[in-house]
Amino acid sequence: MLLQYLLENIDKKVNGELNKEIKKIEYDSKKIGKGDLFVAIKGYKTDGHQYIMEAIKAGAVAIIADSTEVQEVEKQDIPEGVTLVFVDNTRRVLAQISAKFFDMPSNKLKIIGVTGTKGKTTTAYMVRDILLKAGKPCGLVGTIANTYGNVIIDATRTSPESLDLHKLLKDMVDAGMEYVVMEVSSHALELERVHGIKFEIGVFTNLSKEHLDFHENMDNYLRAKAKLFAQCNFGIINSDDIYTPKLMKLINCKTAKYGIDNATNVTATDIRINNNYVDFKMYINKQLQTITVSIPGKYTVYNALAAIAVTSMLGVQMEDILGALAVIKVPGRSEIVDIGKSFAVIIDYAHTPSSLEAIILNTKKYIKGRVITVFGCGGNRDKTKRPDMGKIAGTYSDFTVITTDNPRDEEPKAIAKDIEEGIKETKGLYKTILNRNEAIAFAMRIAWKNDTVIIAGKGHETYQELKNGKKVHMDDRETVKKIAEGMPEKNDIKL
Repeated sequence: MLLQYLLENIDKKVNGELNKEIKKIEYDSKKIGKGDLFVAIKGYKTDGHQYIMEAIKAGAVAIIADSTEVQEVEKQDIPEGVTLVFVDNTRRVLAQISAKFFDMPSNKLKIIGVTGTKGKTTTAYMVRDILLKAGKPCGLVGTIANTYGNVIIDATRTSPESLDLHKLLKDMVDAGMEYVVMEVSSHALELERVHGIKFEIGVFTNLSKEHLDFHENMDNYLRAKAKLFAQCNFGIINSDDIYTPKLMKLINCKTAKYGIDNATNVTATDIRINNNYVDFKMYINKQLQTITVSIPGKYTVYNALAAIAVTSMLGVQMEDILGALAVIKVPGRSEIVDIGKSFAVIIDYAHTPSSLEAIILNTKKYIKGRVITVFGCGGNRDKTKRPDMGKIAGTYSDFTVITTDNPRDEEPKAIAKDIEEGIKETKGLYKTILNRNEAIAFAMRIAWKNDTVIIAGKGHETYQELKNGKKVHMDDRETVKKIAEGMPEKNDIKL
């Protein structure tokens, strides 16, 4: 594709020839080949502008750089024949040219975007499964995996970089998808990854303390979420969330609301929760319907209401909605591991104060025994939530095991001490075991009949992230099953 065509209608300063063919676009200099276009992006840890010469040596024939870097870039020994293009926002331009390079794939799909602190993944899976049940070809872009048809691609982040996203959407179009459900993170909205994509429907699940290392405060976090609805035809909003009144002042699209406690367009009554499922009643076309969802917890009701609202708007019949929700399974979200013991083990992705509180309290509502919680906090992330999560675990759990959860470049002991600051404010019993597998084993060995062990934080993840980005295999499900195989029929360990 001609560089001139890619950059059409984009404000720019150009040094060099635009009439040249571009084989492909890259923002990673290590992937550059002969005839490629390199887009320099400023990231968290590295600045793409530092790798311009590396990209040129690898074969890049054109460079897009930030206009603030003109002097620094022009100081470099740029070979004759390489075109330099300077723009105000390389991230936004990357999204614009990626869409054009892949023939505007988002325009050929009905895209549903789901944003919020909690519930994005489960809600997205619900919408996807309902649409598939109704015979509507649907892809999924999300935290666990990107899927379409029989294709499953492990996800490296909740929302891919714009170049990767448009390539994925193009593949979905080529595979015959008509709908795509996409988890849209606040990072993706703030960093222009979904710039230019028109969403048929946007969903707001909730907002709670998370990512403040990036957003700095809750107002900035909310404003980032609100950006989704500037790109939506219609918004589905959780009326019970405390941030909804503020959100409504920031968005202009037409909306409908779902919830339990406040008057809404879509609501639930007669909620019943047990350890295997939740059911509730709701009025559909003036008739009272009973909805059963195979994921326990009150938060499941909210996610289901959002999914019902979305798919109803898309014309899905109630029988397909009921059928899909009755058998829905989401990896690492209130996932009960079958171990054949007298106690239960639940694996959940809960890694924020509100999500940890929700999984513990919801579990306590329907079990007879104790709750033993195993969790840690990620390194290189918001430190302020660590004592909050310690306090929540100490307050609501009968016993807590503090352990590691993707320590990254921080010392695990230091992270655990931050958590301990909160738990020491409670009267809760706890023990710190930094080795996650040993922590899980200890929690399972002290569980008695009717107890439930909650292993929180990693959910679907199958790795532990250590220093310098190194990842080692670690799957909480595998760990639980292996420990269970070697355990006696009945635990008799007492604290």
